[in-house]
Amino acid sequence: MTMRTYESLPTAAARIGVSVKTIRRRIAEGVLPVYRCGRILRLDPDDVDAMFSRYPQWSTAPQASARARTAQRAS
Repeated sequence: MTMRTYESLPTAAARIGVSVKTIRRRIAEGVLPVYRCGRILRLDPDDVDAMFSRYPQWSTAPQASARARTAQRAS
């Protein structure tokens, strides 16, 4: 029997390439299950991977900076 491994929010965010705030939003929306041990929050890496495969708009593709988006709108 293999032991399940869980990761912290910062670890999951860094692995996927999003902010911890994004991970917290997905938890609050009920999209991403979280495991609590007192005040400690842990995520199953498989759940994190599944969330991003179900929602391609949350992909880790680099986004244009705010300055670049503003320049695009101005032209």
